[in-house]
Amino acid sequence: MILVKLGGSVICGGGLDNVTNDVEPGTVLIHGGGCMVNSVMERMGVKPVILKHPNGYTSRYTDEETLKAYVMTMMLINKLIVSKLNARGIRAIGLSGVDLGLVTAKRKERVMIIDERGRTRVIDGGFSGRVTGVNVNIMNLMLSNSDVVVVSPIALSQEGLMLNVDGDQIAENIAISMNVKELVILTNVDGVLVNGKPIDKVTKANAQEILQYTTGGMRRKLETALKLTELGVRTIIANGLRDKPIRSALNGLGTVVE
Repeated sequence: MILVKLGGSVICGGGLDNVTNDVEPGTVLIHGGGCMVNSVMERMGVKPVILKHPNGYTSRYTDEETLKAYVMTMMLINKLIVSKLNARGIRAIGLSGVDLGLVTAKRKERVMIIDERGRTRVIDGGFSGRVTGVNVNIMNLMLSNSDVVVVSPIALSQEGLMLNVDGDQIAENIAISMNVKELVILTNVDGVLVNGKPIDKVTKANAQEILQYTTGGMRRKLETALKLTELGVRTIIANGLRDKPIRSALNGLGTVVE
C-alpha cells in the first residue's frame, strides 16, 4: 500500500493533474484544501477566522457556518480527485472519515489562543478535533473493492458530530494502524528548507537542529514524520507541483525523514 498526503497548497497551486496522473493502484490518498475553503466561505459571506496559538501554530476556527463550507469544499475536492482517477481507468472511491466511521476524533472542547492584543485566552474549540483512530477493517474493505481510496479530512466524534481535523493526523494514524512503511507528503516546496534550500535527509541526529528552521505547517509535518520514524515509517516530504511527484518522492527526490 502506498500512503500519500496531498496538501492543499498543491491543489490550489494547480498541481492536481500532476498528482492524479501519477497515482497507482494500491494507494490511499488523504487530501487537504484549506485555501479553497477560504474562497467558498467568502462566497457564502462568512469571514474566515484564523487562530494563533502559544506554540506558534495557527488554525482555522470552525464554527457551524465554517463547518458547512469546510465539508462542502472538502467533498468537492474529493470527488474531483476521484473523477480524474476513474477517467484514467483507476477504480477510485472517495469518502470522508465520517463515512462508515472510518476516522474518529475527539472534539477540542477548549483551545488556547493569543488574541489580537497579545493576551493568552481559552476559547471554545468549535467543530475541530484531534484524530483518535482509523477503522482498519473498513479501510481494508475499501482497498479490496477498489484500486485507490481517497479520504477527506472530516472525522466523526463519539457524539456523532462532524469535525474538522488535520489531514496529516489522519495520515499518521493510517500509517500506524496499517503498518505502512512509507508515507509521501506532497506540498508546494521541494522538501524541508534550511536557509531557503531543501535538505536531503532528516534523522534523529540532526532533527532538533532542523526543527529550528521550520515553522507552521512544515514544522507540523516534520514533527509527524519524526514521530513515525520511531515506528519504522519512512516519510518523504516532496514537491507535488513537479512532474510525477509520487514516483519522484518514492525515489528519494525531496526530504527523506528516517
